Amino acid sequence: MRFNIGILLIVFVTCLFSCNKGPQFKDFKKAEREAIANLIAKEGFEIIDRYPANGVFGEKQFYKLDNECYLNVVDSGNGNRADSLKTRILMRCSLVGITKTDTFTYSIFPNGFSPVEFVYGRILEAKIITKNQTGSDGWYFLSPGVETALQYVGENAIVRMIIPFDNGQGTKYPYGIGSVYQDEYRVALYLDRVRFVFDND
Repeated sequence: MRFNIGILLIVFVTCLFSCNKGPQFKDFKKAEREAIANLIAKEGFEIIDRYPANGVFGEKQFYKLDNECYLNVVDSGNGNRADSLKTRILMRCSLVGITKTDTFTYSIFPNGFSPVEFVYGRILEAKIITKNQTGSDGWYFLSPGVETALQYVGENAIVRMIIPFDNGQGTKYPYGIGSVYQDEYRVALYLDRVRFVFDND
């Protein structure tokens, strides 16, 4: 019996130390907050705590949403709003992944890249489906964070967003886009251009 207890103790201690290896969630969040603060300072963004009554944003004004994402509306669209669980959205975006020390860029605006498709209110389903499509990297950037912009804008809207990783990609850093990070690293995203087109076919 003593032998079994000793084995269990060794396993427990080993597990304890193994689980403490590498950065923890709070460390990621602290680094992310610093990275976002650095971006805001570098770009001279103004963070506002109320959505503009007339819906018009200054070029550098970002409204901080309840989910910790930041939104700047460039063009609110044509007035048609997405219907939850019904409207199919075609999204194009360009972005910068931000960390304290480095960045990566990505864009699906150039010709040859297909837009990312999702149904408003079902974006996580789309993320799973798109992930399994050969040659598609866009699934990394589908997120509830991106989708929240559609609470404020409509068809043909163009926005900019800052999205923390737990409301953004929420997954391992995408290999194949110049990654030099360990696979558990998660990054905040600055989407410097997002366009929503409604697929009415």
